Amino acid sequence: MQEIERLTLSEYYLRLEAYQLREIKHENDLALQAWLNQQVQATKGEKHPKPIYKSFKQFYDRDYMEEQLRSMYEPSYQLSRSTADHDQKERAYSKFNQNLELYRKLKASGKLDEIKKKRMGGGK
Repeated sequence: MQEIERLTLSEYYLRLEAYQLREIKHENDLALQAWLNQQVQATKGEKHPKPIYKSFKQFYDRDYMEEQLRSMYEPSYQLSRSTADHDQKERAYSKFNQNLELYRKLKASGKLDEIKKKRMGGGK
């Protein structure tokens, strides 16, 4: 306990970052085991089944996770191009899912049909 009390704030954050990096490695190991299990079981397609994930990185991207963690603790840390691309894809997927949810709500409420009629010049 005394050792913890003597730590400076920067030493504490360094230890916290190291601990979280160990957790990412542990998550990576767990994800690898899950991926191997998934590769044996999960497929798509009925006649010619193919694995859902073609690579382990597609299933769990350790580099991305580490970069996100480092950017939290190192203010001057620059994310790599692939991480920035990953974030851009994530935002695009999020926006797509929001639009899909809006579409479903409009369709369920019947408002989508009204909009379609107005565009076709059929009704008011």
